Amino acid sequence: MKTKDFAVTGFVVLLGALLAYLWLAPAGHPMAPQASFTDLQGKQFTLQDLRGKPVIINFWATTCPGCVKEIPAFIELYKKHAEKNLVIIGVAMDYDPESQVREMVRRKQMFYTIVLDTKGELAQAFDQVSLTPTTFFINKNGQIVTRKLGEMTHAEMESNLQNMLL
Repeated sequence: MKTKDFAVTGFVVLLGALLAYLWLAPAGHPMAPQASFTDLQGKQFTLQDLRGKPVIINFWATTCPGCVKEIPAFIELYKKHAEKNLVIIGVAMDYDPESQVREMVRRKQMFYTIVLDTKGELAQAFDQVSLTPTTFFINKNGQIVTRKLGEMTHAEMESNLQNMLL
């Protein structure tokens, strides 16, 4: 009789542990890397600092036609969703000269956050990004909800953002 009670108790404990794990486990999205950034004004921050906010990270280059074509859509997205604390970070690739990046930012009036990946460390941290544009949608919990390689339309950006906000 005691063996049966022990087996039932063990089963209930195991079932409870499994349910607790399923309840508390992340929703299946990978966590964003622990990355550190320095924007063009010299301000340093980490992704951990942005926890609680939706974040879009776009790896781009001034010589990439698709990247340049996306810039107005990112500007509009930022304007439209600024009240939702949306953070957009444009990461200029390590092969892009700083002077060229600064000139593009000035000319295109890119007022969202721009950082230089001068050593390629951010591209490496984000799963070896080598092609531009590559964009990551990171939810408020720091999970990568979407990774998109290639140019996106404004409608695609909106759709990915809405999926991230849910």
